[in-house]
Amino acid sequence: MAEAPSTGDPQPHDQAPGNRTKRAKKTLADGFLEAIRADFRAHGAGVIAEVRAEKPDQYLKLVLSVLPKDISVNINNLDALSDDEIRQRIRGLEAVLRPFLEKPGFAKGLAQPGGKDGISQPAGGAGPQAPH
Repeated sequence: MAEAPSTGDPQPHDQAPGNRTKRAKKTLADGFLEAIRADFRAHGAGVIAEVRAEKPDQYLKLVLSVLPKDISVNINNLDALSDDEIRQRIRGLEAVLRPFLEKPGFAKGLAQPGGKDGISQPAGGAGPQAPH
């Protein structure tokens, strides 16, 4: 097998034509991102507020574009709880909130302690227990 003629100086790996292209792209991308960062630092908050006010659809697109793609949201995790578990959670919340609700004039119209288990009763005609 014939060897390639040697010039005496080994060629650095990053001098290969393909590597120069990669390095140039990375340098260009790094420069572009730094310019974007600088512009955002100077004008970002104002532009975001302007887009939110004048183009809410574009603002929503922006918000959605920065959310993780695999986001899993469980908005109503109460479906998995039994009625007794829900009552226990309500009792716990009432215990935490009671000192605030007992302030004079604060709890007008709210359920008062002493109802069934201290839990307000469902509104008539609403919810799954409503007469049909």
